[in-house]
Amino acid sequence: MVRARARTGGADAVRCAKLSMAVLACLCLAPLSAHAESTLDKIRRTGTMVIAYPASHFPFAEADGDGKAAGYSIEICRKIADAVRRETRLSQLQVRYLQVDVDGRFEAISSGAADIECGSTTSNASRRSRFDFTIPHFYTTTRMLVRKDSGIRSWLDMRGKRMVTLRGSAVLPYVKARDAAGVLGMRWIETATDADAMAMVADGRADAYADDDVLLYSYRTDMKNPDSLEIVGEALSVDPYAMMMRKDDAAFKAVVDREMARMIFDGEIYGMYDRWFMRPAGARKRTLNLPMGYVLRDSFRFPSDKITQ
Repeated sequence: MVRARARTGGADAVRCAKLSMAVLACLCLAPLSAHAESTLDKIRRTGTMVIAYPASHFPFAEADGDGKAAGYSIEICRKIADAVRRETRLSQLQVRYLQVDVDGRFEAISSGAADIECGSTTSNASRRSRFDFTIPHFYTTTRMLVRKDSGIRSWLDMRGKRMVTLRGSAVLPYVKARDAAGVLGMRWIETATDADAMAMVADGRADAYADDDVLLYSYRTDMKNPDSLEIVGEALSVDPYAMMMRKDDAAFKAVVDREMARMIFDGEIYGMYDRWFMRPAGARKRTLNLPMGYVLRDSFRFPSDKITQ
């Protein structure tokens, strides 16, 4: 009797172990199942496409006077949304805009809260290991904003001075490398927003603010005394801006890339650029007067998402 109970208990224990393993396997697979739905399938099911964007990155993306998304990147993404609607064969597609900050843009895409991020996000090797990016729609470089009366004209003038940067900014490796190469001994300050960084330079708490030069030109137009500030320093990099999407969703990326290529080959993107960079635009009708650079113009001759860096 004792032996019989031992065998029965052993069998029950095996069954319990198998059941526990099965439950554990289901729990482990649950997160994968939640992400198994492709972006196009999700859009078909919900009838909605969600576009993440920064609210204050003129001329790429901003919230206009009515709180609606507007900008060069937004205009491009509206065309992409039209292409998605045709691909999914939806008679109507609701486009919803989700405001995100510097850190929130990555979470919005990785979590599936947004289908695409349309703004001024740099496509670099580190980010491409976690996300997919489409064909670039802009190229920028790293420079710095200073007060005109600071005497700073080049990176060498920053020896021992205070440099403010955005926390987690893509320009940090370039500026740190320039600091090390010149043995400059910069004193570093990190902040969470561009508004804080601009204010620190304007009121003398920092000597320079390093960022993408196109954004520095844009931020300067927001300042009370923009003529007291200038963008200086030799270019440290050439960086592509591109729309960010979830990793390894080939079908959705193909639709986005095809529409990007179509806008470029049909010449539509040149008109968009002109509207946002060369004319009064945005909620406050600001003019950057920034002609299209030769790197971007040349890239449009042979558009590709293959970036060397």
